[in-house]
Amino acid sequence: MHPHFMRDERQCVFETIGAFLSGSGGKWDWDDFISCSLMNPELDKIRRQAAAIDLPLDAEGADTLKALLVQVEQFTGDDPKKQKPWRVEFGMACGLAVGAVLWCASYLDGGGPFQNLQLILFPAAIGITAVALRNKRKQLGIYDPEIIARNKGGRV
Repeated sequence: MHPHFMRDERQCVFETIGAFLSGSGGKWDWDDFISCSLMNPELDKIRRQAAAIDLPLDAEGADTLKALLVQVEQFTGDDPKKQKPWRVEFGMACGLAVGAVLWCASYLDGGGPFQNLQLILFPAAIGITAVALRNKRKQLGIYDPEIIARNKGGRV
């Protein structure tokens, strides 16, 4: 599968190298894999090492790919000590919950379900803003300096 269509780059690298070794990969899968950069620098280094192997694959090349496959298996990805960014959906859900309470507390009989709708929408917007500000202050997610540097290099 093309690396840009998979969210888990580790899985993509593992499956592509494994399929190439077993001969079960598609006609253009290997070419797609070696010609498309990955977001994670460590996995991209493994991809570049795999791309440097001469084809047709000989015993030495197969051994190198097997060693790279072991590296991918041992790859853990993110630093476990590093905080994770909060998802925007979390802020929106919290805001909607607060808004629903405010809306119910201010409900007037006969007013209909759309009365004071701003009491639901504004807290949701505030929740989204709070998540974005928290992530920015802690430099997480899209505010991570590593991600910003990669984006400046042409990766989106």
